[in-house]
Amino acid sequence: MKRSVKTLFNIRGKQKAGYALFVLGMCAITALPMSEPMRVLADTTVSGNDSSDKASDSLKNQYYTKLMNYKSNLYIANTVTKASKDKIEKLYYSANAYIANYEMSESELASYVSGIEAQMASIISGQTPEEAATTKEFLAVADNYSTSIGQHGKEAQVSLPIINLGTEDVTDVVITPKTSALVKEWPFEIDKTSYTQTIDLLPGNPDKDTAVQNRRELYYTFRVRDDVLTGYYKLEFDLTYKRKGAVETATLPIYVQMEGAPGSGSIDQTKDEDAKKSTPRIIVTGFETNPETVFAGDTFELSIHVRNTSQRTSVSNVEFDLEAAVEGKDENATYSAFLPTSGSNTVYINNIPQGGTADLNIEMTAKVDLAQKPYVLNIKMNYEDDNYNPYEATASVSIPVKQESKFETSSPEITPTELTVGEQSNIMFSIYNTGKTTLYNTKVKFVADSIEGGDTFVGKIEPGATGNVDAMVTGKATTMDDGTIKAIISYENESGKVTEEEKLLTLSVMEGYDDIPMEPTEEEMVAEPNYTIWIVAGVIVGIILVVVVVKIIRKKKKKAKEAKELEEDLAGIDNENS
Repeated sequence: MKRSVKTLFNIRGKQKAGYALFVLGMCAITALPMSEPMRVLADTTVSGNDSSDKASDSLKNQYYTKLMNYKSNLYIANTVTKASKDKIEKLYYSANAYIANYEMSESELASYVSGIEAQMASIISGQTPEEAATTKEFLAVADNYSTSIGQHGKEAQVSLPIINLGTEDVTDVVITPKTSALVKEWPFEIDKTSYTQTIDLLPGNPDKDTAVQNRRELYYTFRVRDDVLTGYYKLEFDLTYKRKGAVETATLPIYVQMEGAPGSGSIDQTKDEDAKKSTPRIIVTGFETNPETVFAGDTFELSIHVRNTSQRTSVSNVEFDLEAAVEGKDENATYSAFLPTSGSNTVYINNIPQGGTADLNIEMTAKVDLAQKPYVLNIKMNYEDDNYNPYEATASVSIPVKQESKFETSSPEITPTELTVGEQSNIMFSIYNTGKTTLYNTKVKFVADSIEGGDTFVGKIEPGATGNVDAMVTGKATTMDDGTIKAIISYENESGKVTEEEKLLTLSVMEGYDDIPMEPTEEEMVAEPNYTIWIVAGVIVGIILVVVVVKIIRKKKKKAKEAKELEEDLAGIDNENS
C-alpha cells in the first residue's frame, strides 16, 4: 500500500525523521529528468522496510540473470529490428546499473525487474506488423528459474527448465550440453563420456503461462573445476526433437555463476584481455582460374578470394606477395612453376573492412615443361589494423596443372601382308609415350570388314616408356577395297577420360584355294567329253577364217583402185596428145 507524504510525517518516534528525509530525497529525485529504469521504480510501491530488508548482492545477481534470460528469450521468440534491439539493450544496461547502485528490498527489486521486462515487451509490441514477424514454434528456457551457483572444487547442481512455446507437441527430445576442455568455456570437470538426457513429450501450449506450467525440468550435477574463474558462464545445450514427424534442432543457453579460488581472476576480465589481444586475420576462402583447366605452357588469370575475419577492426595497406613453388633439382637450374606476365608478383589492396572480402587478380603463365600435378602458390600478407599495428600472415593455394597426352607409333610389321580367308596374319608395332603424362589402360583393336580378332591390352605406359603390340588377326572375308584396316588405339588419363586415335594399315584377304576351279583329271576327261576344248578350237578357227576373208576383200579392193587410177592416167595422156 502506498504511503502519502502526510502519513509519513504523522509517524511518531525515531522513524519520523528518517521517513521525512526519505520523502525529501524522493522529491529531489523526481524533480530531475527520469531515466526509464528510474520511472519503473517510481511507479512501484514504496515499502517501509529498513536497511536489514535490503536485497543482498547475491539476490541482485539472480535478478541480473533473470533479466538477461528474459531479454535472450525475447530475441529468440521474435524478429527484432536493429532499432528495437538498441532500445532494449540500452534499457537492459541502464537497469543493471540502477540495480547495482540503489538500495531496494527484495519486493521492490522484483517489482522493478518486472517493470523492466514489461518495457522490453512493449518495445517489441510497438514494432510495425512488418517488423514484428515472429518465428514459428520453438523451445526455450523458462525465465522463472534461479541461477545456479557453484564454488571451486565443489559439486554444483544446474537446472534446465524447458518450455514449448508452440501449439504443437514436441516428442523425442534429446538434450546434450556443449562441453569443453577450456575453463573459459566450461567451468566443470568432465568426468563422463556423455551427459545426454531425453524427454519423451513436451506438449504444445496456447500461451506462455500454460507453457511454464507444462515445463520439463532437467537437473545436472557437475563438479566445479579447481581453476574456475569468478563470474558468469554461458552454458549451451544442443537439442534435437521431432515435430510433425520431422527432426528439428535448437540450442538453448543458460547462465551459471561461479566463484573461483582467491586470486583466480574474473572471467569477464579474461574476456576483455583476450579481446585486446585479438589479432585481425586475413584468410583465403577460395580461388578460380580462367580457363578452368590449366595446361603446361598456358597463360591463365588467377582470382584469389580473401576475407578479413575480424569483426572489430578493418585492415589497411594490405600487400600480397605471390610466390610459386620452385621446381628443379639442380640449384643452378631451379625455376618457379608460375611466372606473372606483368613481371610483378605483388598485389596491393588499400583497405578491407571488418568482416569484408576482396579479390586478388593476376595473370600468370605455367612453365611448359611442368609435370602433371598440383603446384603450390604461397601467399605472403602484410597489413595494418586501425591503430597502424603491423601484422604478417601466410596462406597457400594448390593449382593443378595438366599436360597434353601424346604418343607416337613405330612402322608396323605385318606378316604376311596377304592372306586367304581363314588364315592368320601377325601385326606388330610399338607405342611410344612422348608426353609428360601417364597413359592408363592402353588398348588396341583392329577394325575392317575383311578381318576379325587381334584385340590387345597394352596397359599402363609411363612418360618416356614404350608399349608393344603383338596381335594375330584372322581373314574373315575377301577384301573388296584397297585393303586398308584401322588400328584403334585408346587410353585413359588420370581422370579416367578415354581418348582414341586411329592408325591405318594395309592387309589384303583373298579367296581360299577351295574356291578356284581345278583342271580335270585324265579319268574325268575320259568319263566325260571335254566340250570346252572343241569350243575354243572352233572360236580360233572362226577367227582365222574372218582374218583371211578380210585380207582377200582388202586385196580385191586395192586391185580395183589401182586399175581405176591407171585408166584415169591413160585418159589424161590421150587428152594431152590430142
